[in-house]
Amino acid sequence: MNLEDVKVGAKVMIRDLKGKEEVIRRVEAMGLRRGRSVEVLQKLGRTILLKLNNSRIVISKDIARNIYVE
Repeated sequence: MNLEDVKVGAKVMIRDLKGKEEVIRRVEAMGLRRGRSVEVLQKLGRTILLKLNNSRIVISKDIARNIYVE
């Protein structure tokens, strides 16, 4: 399943990142790496608000489609 399909309030682990290399590097620079746990806090329009440790990160649904979780 990809991150876009996860329901609000769910905690998941990042399994894989797909897409263009430059997008993957940008996502990893935000802290979203394989093996990390994230919580989906909110979905609003074309964005998703995530909680990673004590940080909040906003990503687009286009990017979330390329982040595979379990």
